[in-house]
Parts: sequence; structure tokens; C-alpha cells
Amino acid sequence: MKPIERTVYFIATTLKGIRSNLYLNTVTVITIAVAFFILNIFFIIYNNVNSALGEWKGRIRIIAYLQNGTTGNALTSAENSIRNTAGVKTLRYYSSEDALREFRNELKGQAGILSGVTADVLPAYFVITVQGKVLTDNSLDQVAAAVRHVPGVAEVQYGAQIAQKVSGILVLVKMLGIGIGGFMLFAIFIIVSNTIRISIFSRKDEIEIMQLVGATNLFIEIPFMLEGMVQVLCGTGISLVFLYMVYRFFLYRLHSTLGSLFINLNFDFLPARAIVIIFVCSALLGIAGSVISTGKFIRRNY
Repeated sequence: MKPIERTVYFIATTLKGIRSNLYLNTVTVITIAVAFFILNIFFIIYNNVNSALGEWKGRIRIIAYLQNGTTGNALTSAENSIRNTAGVKTLRYYSSEDALREFRNELKGQAGILSGVTADVLPAYFVITVQGKVLTDNSLDQVAAAVRHVPGVAEVQYGAQIAQKVSGILVLVKMLGIGIGGFMLFAIFIIVSNTIRISIFSRKDEIEIMQLVGATNLFIEIPFMLEGMVQVLCGTGISLVFLYMVYRFFLYRLHSTLGSLFINLNFDFLPARAIVIIFVCSALLGIAGSVISTGKFIRRNY
């Protein structure tokens, strides 16, 4: 049989198998769609929570207030020492005049409160951003302690508790993602495997005849693999369509209404790259579930 003829045969046999168990396949596709719908909702929430937490983590700064009179060589030495501290990413110096200007900008309409305040009452300071690994490793305290011991630094302030809570939430979200995702994928795997097994039993006579005329196990198994792949891909496609409808008509509008509670971050749908990965993984999952069933019930029993 030529490659084109084989391809046509495999497709025709797959469609025949789906039609012969249309009710079972329909139920399977709907079940898979529901499972992927739940899983993909979590992916959307995870992506947006991860983005929000990353934004919050990116806003964490270490403020190093300088002692009065730290200028010239002492200021340069302090700056170099902090810049060379492990974990420090960027460093920006604010003079007393800059500090007063920042206060006035933050107060805006209430800037009159500072009408009698002069720059010399405010300390100069450094605003320090840290590398991502510092927040991941929860080593912000060590970096702050090192900055605190730099000559010329009077006081150090940073959101230690906020950083720890953000890192803890991020770890919790990742663990939930692994747990829920793993459970859903295992459930889909079992569903596909059992459906293909039932399909094999319903075509038992046909499989025995094919074995008698010399058909290889792989030749018999390929249509079942394609059937499992089609089931999962259809379920995935349906779940993504309904998920987008829910996102567009509910989640997106909810975010628009309560935008201030989301610190004005976008509530995004799954990116195109993630959708492609989901479809590829779905196809592989369908094939894997089919391989387990065909290997167990064709190779052993026939």
C-alpha cells in the first residue's frame, strides 16, 4: 500500500471509528472540554497573578538614607560599595533637593504643607533595585544588611515583609498550578485511554480479521491513536472557544469595572504561544492515552 493510500485509509478508518461510537466519542469530547476549560481557567488566573506578583516584586526597593555631610569622596565611596554589593541591580542617588522635590510631587495638591520645609532637613538617599534572584532566594535581608554596613549609610528601609509574602504567594500559586494541572492531565489521559479501550472492544472482530490477513500491530493501532488525538484536540478547541467567551464577556469586563483593585494591570487571555503549546500537548496526550490502550489490549490479546 502506497503512503498516500495508507494516509487515506488511516483517516477513513479513524472517522469510521468515531462515527461507529458517536455517542461515546461525543461524551468523551465534552468531558475533555470541561476538564480543559477548568485547567485553562486556572492557567489564565495563574498567568495574570504571576504577572501581578512580578510587577509588585519589581517595585520593591531598598532605600539607603545617608548620614548628614556625606559628600564628595565619602559619597563616591558609599556609592561604589553599594553598587558592588552582591544582588544589587541598579542604584540611583537623590540629593536633599531631589528628596524635597519628590515629596512635593507626591503630595501634589497638598504641597503647601511643605511650604516652610527646606531641603537641608531631608537626608540624601540611594534607591536600590535588586536582582530577581534576590527575591526568589529570599535573600533581600542579606542585601539590606550589607548596605546598612556601608560607611556613610545612616538607615536602610525596605519592604521585607511584603517581599516575603509576595515570594510565598508566588510559590503557592506555582504549587497549585502543578497540582491542579497534573490532576487534570491525568484525568484526561485516563478518559482517552478508557474510551479507546471501549472502541477496541467494539471492533474486536475487525481487529482479529486484520491480524489473520497479516496486518501489523502498528497498522491496526494508528487509527486508534488518531482517534484519541482527535478527541483531545476537539475537546481542547471547544474549551478554548468557551473560555474566550467567558473571558470576553465576564472576566475582562469584571477587570474593567474593578480595575483599581488590580492596580491597573491588564487581565490578559492566554498568549498565542501558550495556545499553540496547549494544542501540541493535547495531541501528544491523546496519542499517549491511545498507545497505552492499544499496547495493552491489541499487542497482548491479539
